[in-house]
Amino acid sequence: MTTLAYTPGARPTELLANLIDSYWDTRSGNIPKPTIIEKPYADAQRIDLRNTGDHCIISLGGTTENFITLGFQHRTFDANMTIELNTFTSRQRMYDHMEEIRRILFAKRLFPVDYLLDGFEGYADTTALSAVWGDTTTNSTLSLLTSARKYGTNAMRVVVGGGGNGEAYRGLPSTFTVKPYPQRLQQIRFFVKIDSSSDVIGITLRDASNRSGLFRTWNVTVDSTDFIEKVINLDTTASSSAGTWDPTLIDEIAFTSLAANRTFDIDHIDLSTREFQFFQYQSFRENINNFQYWSSELRGQYRTHGETVSELS
Repeated sequence: MTTLAYTPGARPTELLANLIDSYWDTRSGNIPKPTIIEKPYADAQRIDLRNTGDHCIISLGGTTENFITLGFQHRTFDANMTIELNTFTSRQRMYDHMEEIRRILFAKRLFPVDYLLDGFEGYADTTALSAVWGDTTTNSTLSLLTSARKYGTNAMRVVVGGGGNGEAYRGLPSTFTVKPYPQRLQQIRFFVKIDSSSDVIGITLRDASNRSGLFRTWNVTVDSTDFIEKVINLDTTASSSAGTWDPTLIDEIAFTSLAANRTFDIDHIDLSTREFQFFQYQSFRENINNFQYWSSELRGQYRTHGETVSELS
């Protein structure tokens, strides 16, 4: 029997927590994000929820699988999810939280395993953006763009000078919660446009302490003056690489080989595991037997249809 390569198993609670956490919109502070908790708890058997403030607990209610083709070669896989809201602020705040979660689940129903790395909405100005994004070539000027974007109100502009190729890079957040990472990462999606002509740019994952010695780069062509989505599938062969690949050391993403004398606008960078195809929101129920806080539950399913059934090889 062939020994297979290790692939970390999907964790539906973690995926849903990441989705809600990274896509939350506070509406200019009117709907503060609750503390989002994956159950079972990562660091303890019990947690002091009374002193946690408004919070959201995400749990898995079990999975179901069914064969769907002749010969039992394909299956459906459903993961039943529960989102529990416990709100101390007010009943209105609980309903606001519910509506924001429903918005996310409906908007991301076809891409339910995304982690929004950067939508550029959280930066007050270029100074704030420059504290996160940088350029090792010293040939690029990075700024917060408010006059054009794919989603929201902001994007990032990279103006490359005449001295050579430019780049834009940022570290992956130390609080990044897709574990283990980046072994489970399968796809990078983003929107980009160029001011004129076309260019082949690189999307690079690398070790920040050894940028030229440990990296993988996937090339894509940018040839549109309007925002267009680009998709990098990490299971395809990289265009260039260096070093013995060790995903546990990868802590930086970069847009590299940006052509001289060109301007690039970048928006909405998503990291995806592609472990489920769809999220189906199902129901909301308010619990009325609580007297110290307001409580409710939302239910839904992660769904995959047509997954190939494993065979011995």
